[in-house]
Amino acid sequence: MIIKYSVRLGSFFLNSTLKRVRSFSQSEDRMQVFTQKKNPITGSTEWDVQHEDYDYHQEIARSAFADMLHDTERNKKYYRALQLAIERMHKDGRKANVLDIGTGTGLLSIMAARCGADSITACEAFKPMAECCAKILACNGVADKITLIPKRSTEMTVGENGDMKEKANILVTEVFDTELIGEGALSTFSHAHKYLLEKDCIVVPDSAVIYVQVVECPTMQKWNKLNDLADEELENVLRTPQKMKDCAGSAAVHDIQLSQLPRQAFRELSEQIPVFYYDWSGRTPIDMKRTVKQQFAVTNTGRAQMVFMWWELNMDTEGKICLSCAPWWTHTDADVASERPQDTIPWRDHWMQAVYYFPQELTLKKDTEVTLISCQDEYSLWFYLEDEKSKYKNYKRPICECGVHMALSRTHVSYLNDGRRSKKFLSQLRQEIGKESVVLDLNGSSFMGLAAAKFGAKQVYIYETLNLNVGILIDYINENSLNNVTIVPNIDDSIVTQVTNVISDPNFSNALLPWENLKMAYILYKYNSKLRSDVSITPEGCELWGMPVEFQDLHKIRIPLDKCEGIDMTTFDNLVESSRIISDADIEPQPLWEYPCKSRGLPRKLLEIDMRVLQPTYATNDIHPILDTDCDEVQSINGFVLWMSWTVGGKQISAGPQEWPAVGERVQWDMHTRQAVKILKKAHEAGSTDTWSSQIACDLEKGQFNVDIKLNINDQ
Repeated sequence: MIIKYSVRLGSFFLNSTLKRVRSFSQSEDRMQVFTQKKNPITGSTEWDVQHEDYDYHQEIARSAFADMLHDTERNKKYYRALQLAIERMHKDGRKANVLDIGTGTGLLSIMAARCGADSITACEAFKPMAECCAKILACNGVADKITLIPKRSTEMTVGENGDMKEKANILVTEVFDTELIGEGALSTFSHAHKYLLEKDCIVVPDSAVIYVQVVECPTMQKWNKLNDLADEELENVLRTPQKMKDCAGSAAVHDIQLSQLPRQAFRELSEQIPVFYYDWSGRTPIDMKRTVKQQFAVTNTGRAQMVFMWWELNMDTEGKICLSCAPWWTHTDADVASERPQDTIPWRDHWMQAVYYFPQELTLKKDTEVTLISCQDEYSLWFYLEDEKSKYKNYKRPICECGVHMALSRTHVSYLNDGRRSKKFLSQLRQEIGKESVVLDLNGSSFMGLAAAKFGAKQVYIYETLNLNVGILIDYINENSLNNVTIVPNIDDSIVTQVTNVISDPNFSNALLPWENLKMAYILYKYNSKLRSDVSITPEGCELWGMPVEFQDLHKIRIPLDKCEGIDMTTFDNLVESSRIISDADIEPQPLWEYPCKSRGLPRKLLEIDMRVLQPTYATNDIHPILDTDCDEVQSINGFVLWMSWTVGGKQISAGPQEWPAVGERVQWDMHTRQAVKILKKAHEAGSTDTWSSQIACDLEKGQFNVDIKLNINDQ
């Protein structure tokens, strides 16, 4: 099998726009898609010619359809609830007329058919998925039992000439996300009850409850607000502007695998609190906007910084079938006595947990009572906390006023707050920066250039073109009274020729994959010939590493289904596979601290770049043994992980494993960066005679980076 990642001037881009043009040839008349993408390495924009349905295939390849269908608990509980609903209608002497909204692959509709529904109407607005669904229905012999409508449910009509002859009396749908209501569940259910369903219908699921828990969690707070920048002696180097400390932040959901958060990283300040109940059955109206105030008893003294949130679905009318997304410490099915209780509950990536940050922290004392304010509009949630002294004039949705939450991703904010890394970088800068230093900082989405200015550099030039990042830098400059910093949108010869130190914190705000941070090398190579021969460069170099792994669960987002609850899904598997070939999602960024895996082979260095002696191109073609010694041990491999390690002051700063991985053991990943992940279509048993090969091509002149990986299994 060949694993290929190819980026033409960068592959994972921001602010992409799609435009179609018609291309003619002598042999065919076909549509093509020109994709305009901004390269995070070069900063330039170029057009790529793609397959006609490139945008569709991108969505399919990156979707979580497969992960959802691999969710056995979800599937079984939907199946059982549907069976009970249909049996109840038949027991009452009525036909079971089912409506499936957002059918996707048609799984729930096929379940309804197998449970004996009298009529089934399924709607799916996404054209490629609707076409795939039609093939799946035919493949499973139920095409004559299910009417497929390629529309949104809100566009459907009922009547003699409508999409449905009569209203349905059973609704089954899965229109939920991590936030529960973020995909428009409220409007979907409201419209269905008004126009598509009988008054006494049964809905699967019947209802839902959102739970939250008030916590103190300095670890997660690093993803929310910027801390002062401190050195190894814990002395402040840069003060965070007050406007950023006071900013209410963003109400955008922070979805996360909370069960992977170290238990010692947070302190519970409340019991779990049910904040919103949703009646999907139609018995009571659905509120599109509401605010709920609840008093609760504080269980521990601490700083209330955020709420952890999750939800539960009551699948049937009697509340006997419950599907919970709770983290392990509140999950009723968790084996809390096991070594890893988080591994004893169902895993899913389509529905995780969420973190919502309070606009301001509040110190709470055990056994006192405070008020939680829970707010909801049609698509989102947000929360406030009040005690007798702290009151708010209103409970409006928090909006960022400091620029940080608009300019920087949560992962990038956490990276800037990573003291382990920044202290090493600051220590090196303090050694190198003197009164005559002229510093060029190539990354304006970090604060190392500002730190160099604080350390007494004669002049610091910070290269930055993004206005939001420039605004953040200016606020820091003013807050710390720096008068030796100039922010430049271009680097000209007058700057380059006087520079004594080039620095670049190797994590750019628009980089997703590890090698996209080679933007530093790309810029440096451009001006290399004009720099002084004795110029100091930090970091001095970098290395790209790779390792075969066995993911505990992450592979479920990509591997084929084959059959799901006995239903043939190979048509969908084929669609996903063809989409993966057409799309650029073959290798993707993932925060692996949330997704446990075991090392199934020693890490291998795939590429090394010395920033002090840059070459125009780099190419490697290597074969790596899975293990270094002959043995009978077999390793189950279902993916590969790649990461960068940067050299600062002769020491390595890894953006991957935090300790050298031991084969067969879990890997401890850096929490503040993403790693590059390739998931294999299936797991392979590899022995000591098996190998994997890597081909790397890096062109600093053109800003191109290519990775090909091949797993070589000896079948004899």
